[in-house]
Amino acid sequence: VGLPHIEFNHQVWRSEKNPMAQAPMMEKASAGMRDIFSALSSSEARYFDEERFSESEIRKALSDSLIDRKIDAMKRILAAVSVGRDASPLFPDVVKNVSFQSLELKKLIYIYLVQYAENNRELALLSINSFQKDLSDRSQQVRASALRAMASIKVLEVIQLVMVAVKTAAGDMSPYVRKTAAQCMTKVYAVDVDQFLELRKLLLKLMNDVEVQVVSSAVMAFRHICVINPPPAPEACLNDEQGADAPGGNPTTSDEVLRPQLELLHQSYKRLVQDVLLMDSWGQQCCIDLLLRYSRLFFASPDRKAENDGDETASSVSEDLQAFLKSLKLLLSSSSKGVTLAAAVALCYLAPSEEISGIAMPLMRCLRQAPPESANSLLLAMIPLVEARPELWRPMIREFFIQSFEPLAMKELKLKVIVLLVDETNVQLVLRELQAYVSWHSHPEFVAAAVQSITKVALKIPSVADSCLRGLVKMLDSKCEALSCEAVVSLRALLQRRRTDDSGLGSVLPHLVNYLEDLSAPTARASVVWIIGHYQQEVPRLAPDVVRRMAKSFASERQEVKQQVLVLALKVWAFHMLNAKGEAAQKEGGSQEGGQKAPRITSEESTQLLPRLEAIVDHVISIAAFDVAWDVRDTARALKRMKEVAKEALSGNGDSSLQQLGVWYCRTCVSGTPPVDADGVDASTIESKDLDNQARLSLESTWILGSLAQALDFPLETYRALPAWAEENSSDELRKVKVEVAAAAAAVRDAPKSISSANVGNITHMEQRVQLPSNISNVPVATSLEDLDLFYSEAPAPAPAVASSARPSAPRQAVSAPAPTSLEEMRLTGPVTPVGTAVCGEDDESEEDEAEEDDDDWKYCQQAASAPASTAPPAVPAETA
Repeated sequence: VGLPHIEFNHQVWRSEKNPMAQAPMMEKASAGMRDIFSALSSSEARYFDEERFSESEIRKALSDSLIDRKIDAMKRILAAVSVGRDASPLFPDVVKNVSFQSLELKKLIYIYLVQYAENNRELALLSINSFQKDLSDRSQQVRASALRAMASIKVLEVIQLVMVAVKTAAGDMSPYVRKTAAQCMTKVYAVDVDQFLELRKLLLKLMNDVEVQVVSSAVMAFRHICVINPPPAPEACLNDEQGADAPGGNPTTSDEVLRPQLELLHQSYKRLVQDVLLMDSWGQQCCIDLLLRYSRLFFASPDRKAENDGDETASSVSEDLQAFLKSLKLLLSSSSKGVTLAAAVALCYLAPSEEISGIAMPLMRCLRQAPPESANSLLLAMIPLVEARPELWRPMIREFFIQSFEPLAMKELKLKVIVLLVDETNVQLVLRELQAYVSWHSHPEFVAAAVQSITKVALKIPSVADSCLRGLVKMLDSKCEALSCEAVVSLRALLQRRRTDDSGLGSVLPHLVNYLEDLSAPTARASVVWIIGHYQQEVPRLAPDVVRRMAKSFASERQEVKQQVLVLALKVWAFHMLNAKGEAAQKEGGSQEGGQKAPRITSEESTQLLPRLEAIVDHVISIAAFDVAWDVRDTARALKRMKEVAKEALSGNGDSSLQQLGVWYCRTCVSGTPPVDADGVDASTIESKDLDNQARLSLESTWILGSLAQALDFPLETYRALPAWAEENSSDELRKVKVEVAAAAAAVRDAPKSISSANVGNITHMEQRVQLPSNISNVPVATSLEDLDLFYSEAPAPAPAVASSARPSAPRQAVSAPAPTSLEEMRLTGPVTPVGTAVCGEDDESEEDEAEEDDDDWKYCQQAASAPASTAPPAVPAETA
C-alpha cells in the first residue's frame, strides 16, 4: 500500500511548477490504490454470493474474448452448482469454449461437463471432436479430463469411440491418466454391457501396473464390474425363482458365477496383498472386500477341525491367507475409520477365533475419535462383535458410558452395549450408572430406555432381580410421567419371569389400582391391568372393583388396554366362580391337592358377588364384540365361548372336550401357572434358551457387518452376500507369480520414462531420466579442427585431403606417446563406446537443450584451438604437408 503513496508524492513534487499536470498523476495514483485494495479484499467467497449470480451476465462473460472473464464466469457457475443450483441452461454457452487453449479454463469446463454431459447428450456430442483432440494434449490433467467428459456422454452410438479412448489412456505414460481410464470403465460398462470382456482384460492389465494409485482404481472398477454388477449368465435366467428370495440372492452373484471372475486374480493376489497397505482409503476398503470374497472362495475355514485320523493339514491356514491376515492387522492402525472397521470385519470373517482379540483397541480408538455423524454407524457395526466376544470389550465398559449431549440414537446403542457387557463382576457399577441416567428427566425418551435397561439387567443377572424390583417400585411415585409409566411396564416384565405365585409387592398392588386413574400411557395401563389379573388372589376384593371401573372407560381405551381388560374380566369371573364351588380353596402342600393357596375371600362372598360380576363381564364382552379392531372382536368372541362352556361344565350339564377345555383354561387363569408344551417345557423359557446361541451366530448374521444393509436392516440392489467357505485350501502354486510375468513387470518398472514441464515440482508424478548405452558403434577419428568441421558438415569430404592424410598416419602414431595435452591428443583419437542419454517422447524443450549443448561444444573447441604454443604437439614435417 505504501508504494503508490510514495510514487504519488514523488510525482506531485516533480509537478509543483505545472498545476495542470497534477490531475493525471492524481488519477493514476487513485487507480493504483483502488487496484491494491481490490486485490487485498477479493477472495473466493465472492463466487458463492447468490445475489450476484446472473445467467445473463455469465453468458455475456462466456462470450467475451478475454480469458480471465471466461474463467471468472466458470468459477461462478461451479460455485452455484456446489450449493445446489441447477446450471444446466448454461450448457451451450459453456461447451462452446472447450476449444480454448487456456489450461485453467479447460479444467473448469471439464468439471462442468462431467456434471451435466449425461443430461445434454446432443450438445455434448457436438464437442466430441474437441474431446478427442484434447486426448493427445501435453497436460496429463487435460487428457484425463477429456476422457472423463467423453465417458460421461452415455450414448450407445459413440461407445466405440469412448472404448478407443479408454484403451489409449490405459497405456498412457502418465499414471494419473491410467487411473482415470480405470475409473471411466464403470461408466462405459453402465452404457454397454457387451464390453465386459474387453473391460475386464484392461482392468487385469492395470491391476499389474507399477503405480499403486492405478492399481487402486483398477481394483475398485473390477469389484464394481465383476462382483457387484456382473453380466447375467445365460443359465441364470432359468434359476430366477431359486435365488430371488434370499438376501442378496441374485442368481448372477452366486458362488458359481463369482468364482470364474475371482479366479482371474490368482496371479495378482500377492501383489494386491502388498499394495493394499499403500492405497488410498477408498481403494483399501474395496480391496479388502475383494480379497475377503476371494479368500472365502479359495481357502478353507481356519476354525474347521480335522475330522478323520487327526489330519492337521485339513485345518491348517494357508500361507497366502496368513499374508493377507498380516496386512489386515497392519491396517487396524490406519488413520481412516472406514479402513479400520473394514479390516476388523475381515479379520472376524477370516481369522481364527484366537486371533480376533486384536480388533478391540483399534475400534475403540476409532469410536473415541469419530464425529457424531459417523459414531452411530460405527457403534452399530460393533454391536455384533461385542455380542460375539463380550470378554474382549468388558474391561472397556466405562468407554460406553453415556454423556448427556449425545444424540438419542447413540445413547440407545450404548445402553444396548452396556447390557451386553454386564455380568456378576460389574453389575453393581452398571446399576449405579443406570440409576444416574434415570434422573435425567429432561430426556423422557432416554429415561424410559434406561428403565428398560435396568429390567434387562435384572433378567440377565437373577441375583439382583429383587433389588431392581424394589427400585422400580420406588419409581412409581416419580413426578416424571415417562419414568413412572415405564416403571410399571418393567414391573410387569419382571413379574412375568418370576416362578412363584407371590408377587412380592405386598401393599403395592392397592397403590397400583389407585395409580391406574393417573396413568395415560396405554402400555402402562395395560401392564397394571395384567398385574392385577395375574395376582388377584392377593387382592380378591379389589379385583372386581377394577373390572367395574375399567368397564366404564372400556369404549375409550386403546386396543392393547381393551385386550387386557377382557382377559382380566374372565380371570376375575373364573376365580369367583371356582371359589363359589369350593374348588379354589386348595392349598399348596396342604391337605388339599392342586398346589393352590387358600383365597382371602369366602365362598359365600363369591356367591353373592358372582351375579353382578357376571353381568359386568357380559357387558364388556358385548361392547368388545362390535369394536373397530378385529383383534379385539376375535378375543371377545373366543373368551365369551370359553366362559359359556366353562359355566356349563361347572354346573354339571355336560362333559364334552370343549367344556373340559373351558374349565382347564379358567383354572389355569386362576392359578397363574404358565402353560407348558407337549414335552413339559415352559414356553416362556424358550426365548432365553435361544439367546445362548445368539452370541455364537452373531457374526454369521443376516447382513455383512459394517454394510449399508446392516444399518438400514434391508438390502439395496448392490448388496452382495459373502460366499461360503471352500471345502479345502486351493494350491499356493496358483498364486505364484510366473517368471515371465515378473520379468515383464521389472522391465516395465525399469524402462526409461518421459519428463516434461507438466510434472516438474509434482513429486507424486515425477519421472526419472535413465541413461542407457548408445547404439553408435563406429565413431570416426578426429585429429584436427578440420576433421571436426568435416564431421559436422553435410558436404562430402574432398579427395585430396583424404589422400594426403593417409601418408602421415605412422608418424602421428609415433608421437602419441606423451600425455594428452591438446585437442588432437584427447579421447577423440580412438574408437570408444560412448554413453548417451536415451529419452523416449522428448518434447520441444529437449530439442532446445540439445541446441544449447551444441553451442557449448563449439565454444569448447574454439578455446582448445587457441591454446598456448608451449602445449602444442610437435610440428609435422614439410614433406608430409
